[in-house]
Amino acid sequence: MDDRQTPPELVAGALCLDVANSVDGRVLEVPLDYFTTYADVVDWVSRAGGLSAVEATALLARADAEPEAAAEELARTRALREAVFDLFHGRATGGAPDPTAVQQAYTEALRHGRLEPGEAGLRWTWELDLRLPRWRVAQSAIELATSRSLDRVKACASQDGCQYLFVDTSKNGSRRWCSMTDCGNQAKSRRLTERRRASRV
Repeated sequence: MDDRQTPPELVAGALCLDVANSVDGRVLEVPLDYFTTYADVVDWVSRAGGLSAVEATALLARADAEPEAAAEELARTRALREAVFDLFHGRATGGAPDPTAVQQAYTEALRHGRLEPGEAGLRWTWELDLRLPRWRVAQSAIELATSRSLDRVKACASQDGCQYLFVDTSKNGSRRWCSMTDCGNQAKSRRLTERRRASRV
């Protein structure tokens, strides 16, 4: 990720949706993809709460030692990201998306997981593997898709084609923007400009 690609605020409220939002300007001819290296994936998933600092450090070291495998995993993660976006954006906009790719990713993840003792009983975990970020994203997608929060998944209402996804946790389900400091303020500014123009007319 170069200096021009400063990662934006994570606003989705779910790991899988934050990863789906790692493409900016999907409606543009050339969208901005924040996943250009495997290290970008590790950084993004870590910021979204999907990896611990210890896991992230270990994965980056392994990626340096296995660059070809890391590049292949980057491609697989990007493919899963698109499947997650298609699934939840389709649901949020009234479509009937195909969940097959997300299911397949989760099925693969399950084959490598195990129950281990944790601080509060047993916990589900995976071996430290370059595929770990993708497995965590797949798990998050399945958990969200089978939860009551599914009906709260929305796409940003920005007229500029933002398309960022988020879980609307507002009490009355009225959230429309991915972020009030970004798309929300742009929309308010646009409405104000339109009202001023109308009043002059």
